[in-house]
Amino acid sequence: MSHKFCKSQMFSSDFLIACSIFLLFLVIVMVYWSYTEMQIEETKNINEMVDKAYTISQVWFREGTPEYWNSTNVREMGLLSDHKINETKMNEMKNLGYNATREKIGASPYNFHFNLSLVDDTSYSFPFGKYPTQANNVIKVKRAGILNSSIAIIEVLLWQ
Repeated sequence: MSHKFCKSQMFSSDFLIACSIFLLFLVIVMVYWSYTEMQIEETKNINEMVDKAYTISQVWFREGTPEYWNSTNVREMGLLSDHKINETKMNEMKNLGYNATREKIGASPYNFHFNLSLVDDTSYSFPFGKYPTQANNVIKVKRAGILNSSIAIIEVLLWQ
């Protein structure tokens, strides 16, 4: 009878070792799966932000509705007139304010910052929006346009 008892004890220790190895393997797979899922979600979020950054940068390259809008009658925001960036519309955007502009250009749920500077005049700068101070992700888009017959560089920062 002691012989049978010994066999059952060996069986239970083998079983416990096998279960421990299986559980360890299962935990490793679950941790790896969770990490991979988190990376995929982060990549999707960044891709969405890149798309949104290019979309809101288009505000510099369309006229808007009505064509000569102001802060009181704007339906669709655009800063272009006659294929050039319109300084009056830029000032009207400032009059409209950050939150209303954010809504009109479709930047939500993200924050944004625009900066326009002239290539041949380093003293001219037109900053607008909130500058990222503590952001998780920041996407930067640089575009070129024309303001007052000069080449302008437009930087768009989108962040959360």
